[in-house]
Amino acid sequence: MMSQTEQVLPRRAGQHGLWVLVAVAMSLALMASCGDDEPKNHPEPDAGSQPDAGSKTCDPSQVRCSEQTIDKLSLLTVVSTGPVREEGTTTGEFVTNIDSRAGGLQPTMSYTYLRFTPTGLAQVQIHDQAALSSTEWDIAVRRYTVRVNSGTSGPSCVSVATLPQGTTFASVSAVSSAWSFQSERWFDDACTLIPDNSGLNGPATVLGGFWTYQSCVAMTGQVFAVRLADGRHVKLEVTGYYEPSAQQVCNQTGSVPQPSGSGQLRIKWAFLP
Repeated sequence: MMSQTEQVLPRRAGQHGLWVLVAVAMSLALMASCGDDEPKNHPEPDAGSQPDAGSKTCDPSQVRCSEQTIDKLSLLTVVSTGPVREEGTTTGEFVTNIDSRAGGLQPTMSYTYLRFTPTGLAQVQIHDQAALSSTEWDIAVRRYTVRVNSGTSGPSCVSVATLPQGTTFASVSAVSSAWSFQSERWFDDACTLIPDNSGLNGPATVLGGFWTYQSCVAMTGQVFAVRLADGRHVKLEVTGYYEPSAQQVCNQTGSVPQPSGSGQLRIKWAFLP
């Protein structure tokens, strides 16, 4: 079969020489093209480098036990109006203050949905039930429950490693291959709730170790590493549920003075190289 190039050439007698020239030219072009397909010596990316922000490394997945999650977590369709403020003063390190009250002890608003950005935690204007099919958020907060977008919580692949007890926020400077990252899984295979250990029958979230409860919500000082859907990593510590002075009293005595400013969650975090 003749090529398209050959088909459009005039078919006249006496032009055999032209045919030969065309054949030679095509052969040379083919050889050059094959040479271009040879593997190049491109440098390998640095193993410690982070992917570009926004380049997703996972496809959306189906949220398991979504109906049970809506019921057990009281997921609503009213977007949270609680403000989110950055209070940090150290370059590259953020302290995000999130009004996580959501209307009170019986919430009337959704979780506050957030994503990690180079300028702080940015609120994503979305309600609870829509968030079950959205990959736009990384972390969600309501009262003392903090969850990430994966597994039984959302369709993305944000995961969390709980760092060894006693690890300080300042001491974490790089990602470690020893860390074990976990997705959200607060239901078993039969969609039965796996509760936290607080006695309040809340979900056992992967960030739930930041607090303990006796008669107030005390901070444990637990430090976590969060792996985002785009491959970046964040170190994170929740430092308060009450206003700072009230939180200090709660941590030291197990009781909290009134007014306490409860539901004012503070998260200290920074991107890791």
